[in-house]
Amino acid sequence: MPWVRRAQRAGTLVFADAGWDATGSWSAEALSVLDHCHAFLPNAVEAMRYTHTGSPDAALRALAERVPVAVVTCGPAGALALDGRTGEEASVPGIPVEALDPTGAGDVFGAGFVTGTLAGWPLGDRLAFANLVAALSVQHFGGSLSAPGWGDIADWWRTTRTRATRGHAEAEVARRYAFLDEVIPTGQIRQVRRATATIARLSDAR
Repeated sequence: MPWVRRAQRAGTLVFADAGWDATGSWSAEALSVLDHCHAFLPNAVEAMRYTHTGSPDAALRALAERVPVAVVTCGPAGALALDGRTGEEASVPGIPVEALDPTGAGDVFGAGFVTGTLAGWPLGDRLAFANLVAALSVQHFGGSLSAPGWGDIADWWRTTRTRATRGHAEAEVARRYAFLDEVIPTGQIRQVRRATATIARLSDAR
């Protein structure tokens, strides 16, 4: 892909994801594009199939040999990441939520990871933030419409801290996400929440 090479040479950080290989071949040649990418964020099944490994961790390490930052998402179990340049590793467990629709969760995860990367956060915080926004997204229907805004994140963080102070099970989660105190914007942006659908669901029903 010439445009990927051009983007890299221009100083752009390229974040890649994988699509499902309907042919079942899972050829390693498909990963050649990673030579010009900054990060690769497949899910566990895709990562294991492409690397021909038997576990998400093994797949992560194989991918880290091909791309500076490798990330493997494991659905409700959380996510793993390895920065091959620095040797920094991170593993973040999933956040228990009632999942209604996983549509777009991988894209939301990727957006969260990009956000943390551009902000210069440590690898563990980037992974945790991506994990959080993906968990918040699956609690709502739709793809882009389910992506949380800063207001949604602030609401979750406020509730989690409150429960943690009462000795609730969220205490460990609150410790992991304490960095949110420093990154959630103040002011009106806290009010930004999920997009409003422009087409009413079942609007033509009688």
